[in-house]
This record gives sequence, C-alpha cells and structure tokens, in this order.
Amino acid sequence: MSGDAPSRRDFLTYSGAAIAGITLGEAGRRWLARADERAAGWRDRGVETWATSVCRECPSGCGLRVRLVDDVPVTIEGNPLCPIARGRLCAKGMATIESYFDPDRLVGPAHRIARGGPPRWEPVPWKDAIALAADRLKRAAGTTDGIVAIAAAERGPEAEAWTRFWRAAGARVAWTPLATADRLRPSLRRLTGADADPIFHVEHATYVLSFGAPLAEDWLSGVWTQRSFGRLRRGSGSSRGRLVHIDGRRSPTARKADEWLAVPPDRQTALAYGIASVLFRENRIDRDRLAPMAGNLATFEHQLVTYYTPDNVAIETGVPVVAILRLARELVATPRPLVIVDASAADGLADAVFSLNALVGAIDRAGGLFGKADDQAPEREDATVVLRAIADGHLRPSVLVFGDSSALRVLGGPNHPEMLAERVPFVISCSPYVDEAAAIADVILPVDLPLESWQAMVPAAALGVDVVPVSKPVIARRLDTRDKGALLHSLGVAVGGAAEQACDWQSSEELVRKELKRLAGLRRGTPYVTMYETEWMQQLESGGWWASAADSDAAFAERVLAAGGWVDPFFDASYLGEALRAGRGLEFPLPEVLAPAQSAARVSGAASPVGAATSADSAFPIALIAFQPSVIAIIGNPNQPSLFELLGQPDSVPWSIWVELGSEEAKRWGISDRSRVRLISAHDSVEAVAVHVDGLPSGMAALSIVPGAQTAGRWSRLIGKDARRLWGTESPVRACAVRITRV
Repeated sequence: MSGDAPSRRDFLTYSGAAIAGITLGEAGRRWLARADERAAGWRDRGVETWATSVCRECPSGCGLRVRLVDDVPVTIEGNPLCPIARGRLCAKGMATIESYFDPDRLVGPAHRIARGGPPRWEPVPWKDAIALAADRLKRAAGTTDGIVAIAAAERGPEAEAWTRFWRAAGARVAWTPLATADRLRPSLRRLTGADADPIFHVEHATYVLSFGAPLAEDWLSGVWTQRSFGRLRRGSGSSRGRLVHIDGRRSPTARKADEWLAVPPDRQTALAYGIASVLFRENRIDRDRLAPMAGNLATFEHQLVTYYTPDNVAIETGVPVVAILRLARELVATPRPLVIVDASAADGLADAVFSLNALVGAIDRAGGLFGKADDQAPEREDATVVLRAIADGHLRPSVLVFGDSSALRVLGGPNHPEMLAERVPFVISCSPYVDEAAAIADVILPVDLPLESWQAMVPAAALGVDVVPVSKPVIARRLDTRDKGALLHSLGVAVGGAAEQACDWQSSEELVRKELKRLAGLRRGTPYVTMYETEWMQQLESGGWWASAADSDAAFAERVLAAGGWVDPFFDASYLGEALRAGRGLEFPLPEVLAPAQSAARVSGAASPVGAATSADSAFPIALIAFQPSVIAIIGNPNQPSLFELLGQPDSVPWSIWVELGSEEAKRWGISDRSRVRLISAHDSVEAVAVHVDGLPSGMAALSIVPGAQTAGRWSRLIGKDARRLWGTESPVRACAVRITRV
C-alpha cells in the first residue's frame, strides 16, 4: 500500500466499523478521505484530468471517460469513441465509481480464523496468503477431483491467462454462463453448421418478434441493445419498427412493446413452433429461396404441421388461435422481419427462434440474422452445473477457486453458497468485494478494481465486428490489493512446476502489451475513432485498402490506450449463407411431439400455468417464476446503493424485491398494489412488495431475485433475504409452487 494508507494496526483500531478488520469500513474510508484532503491541501484549485477506461460490470466492455480531480475519480461518463456505446452508459456503468468509495471493500489478503460459526477472518501479509494458497493447491493437485477454478465467461488475454495457469496447475476450469450471444452459439451451429456468434440486426428490422429478449434493457450487450432499440423505434407511422414481446412477466421491454403476450417461459417454444406451423400450412415461406439449402426442411415441416396445429398450440400456451394466426401473418407481411430470443433461454426455444428466422428469410439480410465467425471461441464447461454437483455431493474437489462471484449470483447457480464451504475443504476468492465468494472463502486474495487495472478484453458479440477495449490504470492502487496477472504469476512461482512454466508473464500490463503488439501486427483495424472515421475505415477495408494508424508498434499502442480500444469495422454480411452453401444446408432441430391429449392435460389438471410447478397441492397454488432485474450486478460489486435505488422502478418501491401478480387475482385475495406480502413455499418464506399487473395469467406470479443480499456489504444487506431460498435446492430457472399471503 502507499504511504498514505493506514497500517495493519490502523485497520484493527477501527475494525468495529468493518467486517472483522478485513474491509475498509466507514472509519477507514474517512481516514483515506482525510489523507486525500491533506495531499491536496496546498493547492488553491484541484487539478482536473480525464482518462479512458473500460467498464467491467458486464461482458459488454463499454468505454469509459473518467474525470479525476487531484487524481481522485469524481465522474464517470461514456467514451464517445467507443463503437459499442458511443458515449452512452447504463446504470451499472455509471455506478462503477461507487466501488472505489465502497466502505466495505476488502483492504487486502485475509484468511478465515476458524470454520464453523459466524465467519471470522484476519488480515495476513501477501507473502503468507500466497504461501497458504500454494500449499493447498500443491496438495490438491494429486487428489481425485483436485482443483476447480471458476470465473465469469469472458474472452481476451486475461481469460486466456486464467485458463492457462489453472489448467497447468491441474485444475478443472469452468465458466459462469452470462447472457451473451455466446450462449446462443450452439443453437445457431445446430441449424446452420456455422461456428459463429449470432448477430441480430435489430435497428434495421421492420418487425421484431421477441421471445423473452430484454431488448429495452440489457439483452446481449446492454448499451448496444438500447441504442439498437432506439433506432428501431425512431420512425413514425409505417416507418416505425413494430415490437411484439412474449414474456412471462411485464418487464420494461413488455411495457415498451407494441404488444405483450403473457406466456410462461416453458410454453414459448410451443408458440414459436406453432407460428412456424402456420407459415407452412398457409404456404407463406419462400420455398425457392430455401431449396438450395433446404436440408431436412421436409421432415421439419411434416413434424410441425402434424403436431403443432393452432388448436394444440392454443391449448398449450393459452394464446388464442386467432392470435397465433395473426402473429404468423404479420411476421411475413413486413419487409424485414426478425425473431429474437433471450440469451438465457432453454436450448429448445433458441432452436425454434433460429428456425423461424430461416423460414422468414432473415439469414444474411439487412434487419435480419448474421453470423460473426470466431473459430477460436473455446468450448467451456458451465460453472453453475459444476457448483450444483459440488453442493449435491457428486463432485468433491479439494480446492475451489473463485475469480469472481458471478457463478453464485446467476439464477442457475447454487441457492445456498454456504453448502459449498461444507463440501470443499479449502476455498479461495480473488474478488475485491465482500460478496458470496468472500463469505465462504478460507483465504481471500483480492485483486485490483478495474479502474486500477491494466485491461484488454474481447467484449460480448453484438456489433458483428472485431473490438478489443484496452486501458491502463486511471487511478493508483489505494489498498493492499494485487494486479490479477501478478497474482497468477506469484501463485505460479509458489506452486512451481507446470504452473510456473505456464506463467510467461509477470503482470497484467505485460499481458496487455502483448495484446497490443498482436493487434499492431494484424495490419487491419484502427484505434477507436469517431463514427465518421470508423465508417471511412470500413469503406477502405471493403475495397481492399488499409491505412496504418501509427509509424511504429509503440506509437500504435499509445494511440490505442489513449482512445480506449481498437476496432476493425469490416463486417462480413454473407458468412452464414456461404457456410450453408458449402456445408450440409439447414438442419432444423425436430421438436418433441405435442399431442392433443398432453395439451389438454395441461389445462384440466394444473392450477399453475407453468408445467414445472404444476401441483395438485392446494397449499401452494401459485406458479412462481424468477427473474433478475437488469440493474443487478452479476460480475461486479454487489454493494452499490444507486442500483438499489432503481429496483422495482417505476411500479414498486426502491430497496425491495417485488412480486408481480395479476391485478384481478390480487384484488380477489385482498392484496393491494404496493403492499407487503409473504411468499411461502415448501422450503422457506420471504417478504416482497406486491405489484399489480394487468394481463398476467391466473395462478402465476413473477418474483425479482437479488442474490446474496445477506452476504455482501452494508447496503446489500438492507435488501433482505435471498429469495432463491424459496426453491430449496432446485434451480430458480424453473418455476416454484408457492402461496401468497398479506403481511
């Protein structure tokens, strides 16, 4: 730490305001504020500077401009040169600055004093913390399940370094599946045979049919999504793009849509295939266009026409036959239709959506579906599946390592993270925050905040072009944290052997410098520039020209760092079509048989409209589906008060979880709007604010999930109990049977 930072004795002095002396605490934050004041006291006016950085609150990689006064960050804005966001930021990006001033930041490495009872840690020097972790890693390397290392599914030099180190150390590496195009990649591959990320050309579509895709929120790449949605709706009258949204709840996207159909997630697949069936029945597809790449089109058509009749689908989904017919006809009556889907949707629904896009001619068409080739995209193991196997006792590693808490915060993760500590002898957390990973860790090795770090990443695919956000630290390290690349190097040296040999870097700066050298050698693309200059570069490259941005690799690196990243604006708009013509053609996934008897059984026996929660037990008559608000941090700091202020807006109240209920049903139960209710399942109960929703089907409710509320910082703890407890050990991805009572 710097000389202005408090000592170990200082930490212990004010540990009453912190968590066992390992977090900064309010007193510590004020101590550092006084140090800043003393350092700047000789100046009459503060010195203002600006620097570029990268937002890491989600995988989008939006560019930041940070205003500093006397080297202290005071404002964060969007970087107008960033091709992803073009100067815009979402709420999570704006809240990034709060992490720097968070009184519950971890001040340095720590280890758990004893297991069992309330968690207690004590600060330790980095040398001792590294030695303790390395000793456990060396002992675990020879055991049956050995080491499991988990981090958020990102791409780029940092992710590659993480993978190389842990695999060399003998670890099983798993990644948190995030709601990006990467999760839809397998479905696109099954249909087209192309190994590519799907790119949805929303802004140029004339009609968008959305299956749960939060288009007005944070779909695929949050700020890019909102920009695209704005362009879709920018016209008026006939030129204005139409949005029809199908979702199990009234989300912000449902509010902004021209039409919202309340269909539970597990029934949306049937609706998608029902629409496709109508297209076949009424001969509304261009068979001549599909003929050269038809593949198994005839078999697919027979399956849908036979089993997914409008009547069967209406019974299954609750959507009237007339509405199914109308949606199919509207879809093909517009010049540029597009069908989109939530990135976290089940494989069957994603398959159905991509099949619909093929039938309406959306592939490789403006306002349609494109593919961004990436042969280097790694096959990754799902961390949520691995963690549930550990919690259930099917997998028993000796050491569990968390790069962040994302796997414990997504809906598919374990509902009771503390069970992992009971199953695994030793847990390591590298998060700089007091979060779910730190709460169960035996040793904490906190890394620097993004604003304090060298960064280079490959953001979530959305634009269809190559982008690499790059930045150097914009502020000096304030606490006793460690650069992530340097941390891996130190662990490698301490572990020795293959792990040490894999670390051919000593710091994150070295990783970033290598990436900059690689980009300079590509002889394409440019440092971030204005929109006009980006378009000009695209025209040049389309014509086979390229203009160097600098005279040397060193000058190129400095230009990229100053601009905030690198972009190659060339876009291959024919990749999927070429792959289809060169390969096997379209291979439509055949859906399961939807028999009339099965559909009728749904209606006659179920109190719940969601099959997963169907129960004859009248004690729990409501099917509860879970969702995570877009303002909730999955990767970053879970302790940001400005984001909690946005919870539930505009219908609910801030700083509370809420449950959406059908208006008529709520009135029959005597539950008024914005009143507090209790949700009771067979496993637990939680309190929430009731929100009335017109049009929500009877017997159904939707609950917001704010994970880890009791294990994070002081502001996060104000939210209350983690509502995932209602599901017991079952995944909240499926519905839960509950009853709801007034408080």
